[in-house]
Amino acid sequence: MRYGASLVCKLATCLGALAFAVSCAQAAALERLTGSVRYLERSALPADAILTVELLEVSTPGGQTERLSRLALPTRGRQVPLAFELPFYPTALKPNHRYMVRATLINRGGEVLFASPAAVPVRDHRDPIELIVQRMRDAPAAAALENTYWKLIEVNGVPARVQPGEREAYLLLLAGRATGSSGCNKLMGAYALTGNTTLTIGPLASTRMACVPDVAAQESALIDAYLNTSGYRIEGESLLLLGGDAVLARFRLHAYK
Repeated sequence: MRYGASLVCKLATCLGALAFAVSCAQAAALERLTGSVRYLERSALPADAILTVELLEVSTPGGQTERLSRLALPTRGRQVPLAFELPFYPTALKPNHRYMVRATLINRGGEVLFASPAAVPVRDHRDPIELIVQRMRDAPAAAALENTYWKLIEVNGVPARVQPGEREAYLLLLAGRATGSSGCNKLMGAYALTGNTTLTIGPLASTRMACVPDVAAQESALIDAYLNTSGYRIEGESLLLLGGDAVLARFRLHAYK
């Protein structure tokens, strides 16, 4: 029995060494895309700012964008330029496919402070990348679904209201992240865009501030509209969220505040 126990121990040691070797081999396969993020204006980032950097494949079928890697890095008071190392598996990169890197700076409330006006192509992942982001309120106004500040005009045909002292109801879609306000509480979550007209929003989280009755009703209707959205249409400077053929909510392009 003593010999058997010794054999078991040796076997366990060998298996442990094998697992360690496999783990090391997997770790060795992980590479890093390095670079820095900065902006041109003279202003300081808030201490709670978070830098997010994403590696995207833009050669997927149907024109969709697939995220291969994402880094969320609290700045903790550091200022630009902000260095980053974005880990990724090189085996995920396919020959003759196109890849891009995108960066955003957000605060703890989920509001986008700065964002890449356009993703930067990755030509050789061994070369450092410099990303210059732009303050959202300075971004050129263009009626594009993403990276645009959409102010709520009406939901279910009812004109938008704002709780006194709070921010207007709005929606901002950027890099798979939906942020906004109901006119009372902040809203944040995910969204998915497929093709040119298919859009889903949610699930969503929100802050828990008490709202006056009419704004509380608007918040409930707006969240329902988001969760029932299956598509969208842009008409000039207006965004219509659609559930089938029905217009659930209407927004207008607005300068970022």
